[in-house]
Amino acid sequence: MNLDRTIAPGFKLPDKIPLPAVNDICLQNGLSLSTINTGTADILRFSIVFNAGTRYQSQFLVAGSTLNMLAEGTVKYKSEEISELLDFYGASVDFDIDRDWSCITFYSLARHFEKVMEIAEQIIKYPVFPERELNIYKQNQKQQLIIDREKVSTIARESLVSALFGKNHIYGAFSHPDDYDKLNPLLLSEFHKKYYSSINAFIVVSGKISEKEIKIISDFFGKDTWGNPQKTEPELPKILTSPEKIICIPKTDSLQSAIRIGKVLFNKNHHDYCGMFFLNTVLGGYFGSRLMKNIREEKGYTYGIYSNIVCMRDSGYLTISTEVSNEYVKPALNEIKNEILRLQQQKITKDELSLVKNYIIGDILRSIDGAWKIADIYIDVRQINANLKHIEQIFDEALKITPDKILDLANKYLNTDTLTTIISGKY
Repeated sequence: MNLDRTIAPGFKLPDKIPLPAVNDICLQNGLSLSTINTGTADILRFSIVFNAGTRYQSQFLVAGSTLNMLAEGTVKYKSEEISELLDFYGASVDFDIDRDWSCITFYSLARHFEKVMEIAEQIIKYPVFPERELNIYKQNQKQQLIIDREKVSTIARESLVSALFGKNHIYGAFSHPDDYDKLNPLLLSEFHKKYYSSINAFIVVSGKISEKEIKIISDFFGKDTWGNPQKTEPELPKILTSPEKIICIPKTDSLQSAIRIGKVLFNKNHHDYCGMFFLNTVLGGYFGSRLMKNIREEKGYTYGIYSNIVCMRDSGYLTISTEVSNEYVKPALNEIKNEILRLQQQKITKDELSLVKNYIIGDILRSIDGAWKIADIYIDVRQINANLKHIEQIFDEALKITPDKILDLANKYLNTDTLTTIISGKY
């Protein structure tokens, strides 16, 4: 059979996405265990997520330091012993934290899963926060924070969030290098005792899972209640957005200026989130976006410019971010405003609508390709008391959204008078 290579093959968007089943199990002590059995190799990923993000700390850096110090020594093992054992069993551990939650993830071969879970139990339940290791950690992290504080990108990013939520709000407050000097083992131990408990967590396991692995998890984490038996949820302060709409932070030795523009929006539970996700993609959410084509490709003001909707458990915000040469600050700001106004005044063309639909659907399909990626998505949506159907909602919105809907959302949420602009640099 001869193929005519001048004719492109047929193309059709899928009608639905192949989401795997998530099996939810309530263990004996009430701890939730979710299994995503999609693996073919004998490898497992075990993630335990705690409501122990930075919103829960009463002092800066305590939450992140507690998490990052968990593997630096336990009742049974020293830090070097933990590293050697994980290496011996071909396992690894990652730590991740944001404003709302902290997550500890172990990767393990199935044949060594029980051994790895024994180490995991020590790290999660019985850390000792040795002073020597804590001092080394403080010294290294303090130096890194001092370096980061000199970057205009860091200054602009943190200044925007503080302006949007207020410097005293849990979503708008940021630490300083000297805050590391105030940390001690007792502070970390108290935070761990209060928030690292079976009543304050859930577990997600993905890969090739059998009843054997479920029993192992139950034996180590699911029988008796462990940790603080009472769940503590701090009260959220009121959001106090700064009345200043343009905030300039000079940095005379900077070769570039950082621009951050944003406004408080909502999280993924909001009825307009899926539509705004699509609108954000058009504006600056991918490499072919309007901001990128205009400000990078046509004008040459920057190497990259993006927009994003950042979601937390109780709120969210839109942000547009870029770094430009100092002489291009004003022209770049004008072009960002022009692109927003164009979204409010002109309907998106059918060709661009189709292009963005294809991109979003393709990106969703890539995001669920593999057990690890699916686990990441599930953990993310679980934070807002949702499930994988949230991904289906974004998929469905991408299929059915119209130019009229995009125009309406742009006028509803992208009024330029409501946006806060941060400029940090020499301009």
